[in-house]
Amino acid sequence: MSKPKNPKLTKRTRHVLIVTAVFILFVSVGALAFDIGGQAGMTRMAKPTMATVLPHTGNTADTSSGGVSSRLLPESSPQPNSSGTKDSGAPEKPMDPAVYQAMYPGLYAGPIEPAAEKKNKTVYLTFDDGPSSLTVPLLDVLDRFHIKATFFVVGHTDPQSVKAMKEIVDRGHAIGVHSYTHRYQQIYATPAAFLTDFSEMHDLILKNTGFDTKIYRFAGGSVNDYNRGTARAIITEMNRRGYVYYDWNVSSGDAERGSTAQSIYRSTVSEVRRHNDSVVLFHNTKYKGNTLVELPKIIATLQKEGYSFDKLDPGVDNTPYIFKVPTQ
Repeated sequence: MSKPKNPKLTKRTRHVLIVTAVFILFVSVGALAFDIGGQAGMTRMAKPTMATVLPHTGNTADTSSGGVSSRLLPESSPQPNSSGTKDSGAPEKPMDPAVYQAMYPGLYAGPIEPAAEKKNKTVYLTFDDGPSSLTVPLLDVLDRFHIKATFFVVGHTDPQSVKAMKEIVDRGHAIGVHSYTHRYQQIYATPAAFLTDFSEMHDLILKNTGFDTKIYRFAGGSVNDYNRGTARAIITEMNRRGYVYYDWNVSSGDAERGSTAQSIYRSTVSEVRRHNDSVVLFHNTKYKGNTLVELPKIIATLQKEGYSFDKLDPGVDNTPYIFKVPTQ
């Protein structure tokens, strides 16, 4: 026969169980509320932002972006907007022209003499991004054919580059500003930034060659992905100061991925044949050995076809050799 339950013990046990259950329920509800609120707060803090497209000027084609490849980067990292400046989320006001017009009061080209009458079927060979270890050998090739060319140089200050820069001028070739830093995002941020870079390169040429150049070529050409918002203002200011810039109407293709000595020769000769007068784009970095190798053959072929060669001069009309600046 089982022992009867103690009614007092049973009542106390029930009371403890009820209190325990209520406490557990209270704790559970509180924890759930805290978790929901915390998750909402964390969601607000860590919500992924939309990505922005960063223009890329490489040679990789991307049909989804009009032939220019792009990459996606987090918006949290400041990226260049269409004007090449850091994007703070709000469109920047255009810089007051009075600000940069007052900069570098000595940076003016002065009067430009008319160019000598050019011959029919003239080819202007131009070389960007030097000087380099291949500059003097390139000058030797030009001397062999008794022709002059134009070099748009960058801010290399090592002894070899300084010597090569001087050789360009001493041998009677034209020299012009390309860019001191060649950093697109930096130099095209504002007209003031461009003037600073231009002035530094202009002074470097003057210091090392004694030549006060009045011509220049935009890094990447006058129209590129980094200066869409500033190109017109920069060009207007440079024109006001009297400097003349040249793009090109023939590209050798020597900077394109996969280019070969043969492709450089074919591209140059075939494109020159399409024009009465041509400004040809080559490059003069230490990596452009194929350009140096093919240059004698290119010159010889075009001379046989009745073309003459000359250097660019600020008096040479640049209209046929500049890109169309987009309206803003």
